[in-house]
Amino acid sequence: MNELIYIITFITFLIGIVGSILPGIPGPFISYIGLVLLYFTTNFPIPSEMMWALGILMVLSTVGDYVLQILGVKKLGGGKNAIRGTIIGTIIGLLLPPVGILVGALLGAFIGAQSETDNDTQALKVALGAFVGFVLGTVLKLVYSIYIIYYVITLL
Repeated sequence: MNELIYIITFITFLIGIVGSILPGIPGPFISYIGLVLLYFTTNFPIPSEMMWALGILMVLSTVGDYVLQILGVKKLGGGKNAIRGTIIGTIIGLLLPPVGILVGALLGAFIGAQSETDNDTQALKVALGAFVGFVLGTVLKLVYSIYIIYYVITLL
């Protein structure tokens, strides 16, 4: 029975990594669910303090992803349309992975920012801010999901 749990956990870890890169799939949450499954259904030696710590980090990495994008847009003068454009562009970019996700976020933010200002230079700055925030948020989520796998492997 433990082998089945280990296989399911491994699959959730892989989905967590994919979800850390693809918007709309909560990668860190799925990775943490795999860890919770392992914790409650096997005698795997995971301290409860570590479960709490990783749970808190999961929330922080998920929230941080959204906050970094918004900060990137707002820091460079973008408004709600630029933020919405980033989200819509990222979703549309999913149709052309992997480049489409990055280009979609950038173009979406640019179009959204351009609807707020007639200044192309300012719209490009806002788009770059959204892009940097998107990339940093993705890296944050990816590092978390990879760390969960690393942690489990070190306990073997």
